[in-house]
Amino acid sequence: MLDDLVGEGCTITVCVSAETLGARDYNHLLPESEPDRSRAAEALAEVGPSDTGVAVFVAPERVVAVQPPFPLAVDVRAAGVESRPILDILDLEPVVGIVLLRLGRYAVAVLRGDRLLATKTDTRYVKNRHRKGGSSQRRFERSRERLVRELYDTTCRITRGLFEPYLRDIDHVMLGGERGTLNGFVKRCRLMQDLEPKTLSRLLSVDRPNQKALESISYEVWKSRVTFF
Repeated sequence: MLDDLVGEGCTITVCVSAETLGARDYNHLLPESEPDRSRAAEALAEVGPSDTGVAVFVAPERVVAVQPPFPLAVDVRAAGVESRPILDILDLEPVVGIVLLRLGRYAVAVLRGDRLLATKTDTRYVKNRHRKGGSSQRRFERSRERLVRELYDTTCRITRGLFEPYLRDIDHVMLGGERGTLNGFVKRCRLMQDLEPKTLSRLLSVDRPNQKALESISYEVWKSRVTFF
């Protein structure tokens, strides 16, 4: 795609780090001349906050915004296609802690680049929701809540044991599964709260957290989000 942009006569590249994007302090990075300035500004506003930042490529026929898988290190404005900030990310081999969680099943891993360093998966029974009313439903819900807590606690313990040998090396943490379940897990697991500054907001797509999912998880981890305007 970057090669295509060269052929399309891309006039300018604007790379905005997550910090600068979140503060909306990027006017000095915008092209000086119109209409490129307005087109780049509209793309950045449309993308909105991103904890990995965004690279915007302005060509005569289209504007392309790329949110890389990991944070951009610098703010850049350059003539033509300046791909080095993105390629620098793709050349890295970051250590990523991964937790995939759905009710009844978890998968935890440590990934370096696209290689799995450690994995652990298991299942833990959690009852489906009970639709009948009355005292039996209340007892069922209490039992279900206990099972969910046990799942969270087990996943937290396994995650701590798997992550601990790599804690100093972990650059990022990524979560996958159902958002509500993950939110409950993070609230209950102190380790995940401690790792919050390293946790990226993008959720990994996973249907069944298991070893098979972990074996292909690098494909999800290394995805970029590309938007065309």
